[in-house]
Amino acid sequence: MTQRRALLAAGLAAPSLATAQAWPSRAVRVVVPFSPGGSNDVLARALCERLTALLGQPFVVENRAGAGGAIGADLVAKSAPDGHTLLFISSSIATNAAVQPLPYDPATDFTAIARVAVAPMIVVVGRNSPARDMAGLLRLARERPGQLRFGGAGPGDTSFFSAELLKMAAGIEMEAVAYRGINEAQLDVAAGRIDLVITTLAAARSLLDAGELRLLAIAAEARDPAMQATPTVREATGVDYATGVWWGLFAPARLPPALRAQLHAAAHQAIAEPGFQRVLTASGAASAPIPSENFQSLLTSELRRWAEVARRAGVAR
Repeated sequence: MTQRRALLAAGLAAPSLATAQAWPSRAVRVVVPFSPGGSNDVLARALCERLTALLGQPFVVENRAGAGGAIGADLVAKSAPDGHTLLFISSSIATNAAVQPLPYDPATDFTAIARVAVAPMIVVVGRNSPARDMAGLLRLARERPGQLRFGGAGPGDTSFFSAELLKMAAGIEMEAVAYRGINEAQLDVAAGRIDLVITTLAAARSLLDAGELRLLAIAAEARDPAMQATPTVREATGVDYATGVWWGLFAPARLPPALRAQLHAAAHQAIAEPGFQRVLTASGAASAPIPSENFQSLLTSELRRWAEVARRAGVAR
């Protein structure tokens, strides 16, 4: 079965898009709770372009950045559940909830529609780092407990949580350094001001291609086709460590089931488009369709998982 057929099969239980008569009746606002230019924004715009073509109504990205995504997410949580205001967000919806009080409940105030893409996290160091491989990085961390510094975009950031999870899995101590965004953290790794960052291929690609960063390992269960020569952390060190990021589409809570099915089917048809698949490949991501009910369950489990990591790291809200 081709990837396109597999994606469409995920929505077979949903009604045909041709039968969706009431929705969309006007432009659909897709809120991205981060600034333009990041992975959330890039993927959301590519998805909206294809949804517009499929459904004949404009799907318009609206960037509402701030508070680690909470400002834009709150706007959607308080919107009418009519399918005309949606949220496009990454798994940071769960990590952010672990570290700050929110004006909404991410477990109950959203209806999960579609998991759009997934990507593994990667471990990178600067080109002049003494750590030549992942085993060497862990050896340095154990020789210099608490002295290695990792970067992230604050305690609610996926990169921050990924590094904290590595600390726990490997039994090492490292110091966190907070930045306004992951790009700033990566630049400081490249300059040797901090030691490492756990990020995504999409975020680090330009610095990796320029030779400013060195890729040590991928935080996945298996090697990634886009990085076939790069070992997993488990392969390289024996440490049981795997984590990644996902991006998805949500609506406000209390969305009618029929409308949820229509949205799910539309999203998966858009994801299956070859043009969107090319955007994913360029972003170091891949499609991984699941039923919307399973996506809802995934969010719930992620909220529990990262809340526990935050508690153990001493940053829980």
